[in-house]
Amino acid sequence: MAGRLPVSPSNESALLAHTLAMLEEVPVGLLLLDLDLRPLWFNVEAARACAVWNHGERRAAALRVRSAFRVPGPLLEACRALHDAGPSAAPAVVSDHARGLHARIRLHTPAAGQPPAFHLQLDYRRPRGDRHRPLSPGAVALLARLSEREREVAMRVREGLRTVEIAAELRRSPLTIKTQLAAIFAKLDVRGRTRVAALLSR
Repeated sequence: MAGRLPVSPSNESALLAHTLAMLEEVPVGLLLLDLDLRPLWFNVEAARACAVWNHGERRAAALRVRSAFRVPGPLLEACRALHDAGPSAAPAVVSDHARGLHARIRLHTPAAGQPPAFHLQLDYRRPRGDRHRPLSPGAVALLARLSEREREVAMRVREGLRTVEIAAELRRSPLTIKTQLAAIFAKLDVRGRTRVAALLSR
């Protein structure tokens, strides 16, 4: 693991628990599959992206995405193709531009005789012009300052949605969205939504 300090065996479980908790807060979908394409772990952002991939945006909004989790067919097909291409194959990219869904898949073989696994990064954004671009590390760092509900609002600000559109899509009141926007402005130290969109699009 990059940047990992030596940890005593007694602290291994604590380290794992803290790492998984941190990964839950990352504003990018993360999914781990074994070679038989069975899920080993995923965060809530991955569950949300997979729900939209499988059911569409409107139906996915009504689901409990963790309990309804299923790996989308196009991602399974890409994993199979990547496996058939061999260990030196470049990562695969799968996109559904019409729905703003994007995935980057690589087959990772760790050291020390551990079994290989598929690492998937999933990104779900409403399509708008150049929104197929992945988030920059700077944008990810900014989003990490926000709560999950604030990130949902900030990403839709990035996509150019108005307050009423965000409220309708997230099934919240416009007043709630305005309150969350105020919190976003304070946490990112900006004065308006135009600046939020600019920072997250860099």
